[in-house]
Amino acid sequence: MNKFLKSSFILLSLIAFSCNSDSKKGKEPETSKTESDQVELTVEFKSPVNDKFNVFYTVAPNVEITGEHLMSRMTYGDNNFQKIVFKFPDSVVPYKIRLDVGGNQSVENLTIKNISLKYKDKVIDGDNGEFMKLWSPNSSLVYDEQNYVYKIVAVNGLKSPVFMANVELEKRLKKFRN
Repeated sequence: MNKFLKSSFILLSLIAFSCNSDSKKGKEPETSKTESDQVELTVEFKSPVNDKFNVFYTVAPNVEITGEHLMSRMTYGDNNFQKIVFKFPDSVVPYKIRLDVGGNQSVENLTIKNISLKYKDKVIDGDNGEFMKLWSPNSSLVYDEQNYVYKIVAVNGLKSPVFMANVELEKRLKKFRN
C-alpha cells in the first residue's frame, strides 16, 4: 500500500508539473517590455533635506506655463544620489517645461547629476553635465564650479530654485513628436 501511495504521488506531481509548463509555453515572457507612450523626465540629485519637486508644462505650442499642468513628487533627504521620475500623461509631449527643485527654505545647496527625458526609443540625456546646456536656472540657483553644486540663495527673501527648459531643449523635444 505504501508503494502505491508513493507511486501515485510521483505520478500526480509529474502530471501537475507537465501541465503547468505546457500552459506557460504559449505566454510571452513576463520580462518583455512594451514601449511606453509616456514621456519620462528623470532627475538624479542629492539633497540633505526633505523637499518637493514640481514639474509645470504646456501641452500646446506658444502657450505660457500656468499651474494647469503640474506634477509633484516628494523627495527625501539623503547624502547619496537618488532618482525621481515624472511621467507625463499618455501621448503628451510637452512644449515648455519648468522644473522646480524645491521649496524648503532651509536648503542651502543641491547637487544635480542629471536631468534627462525619454520617450519611446528617444532619449535626451543630460548626464555628465549635459543638462546644463538644456536647462536655464533662475537666480535662486547659483552654480559653484569648484564644488559642482548649486547654492540655493534667497531672492527677495524667498528661495525658489527653478530650471526652465531652454530653446535647445524645446528643439530636441520636437523630435519626440515626429
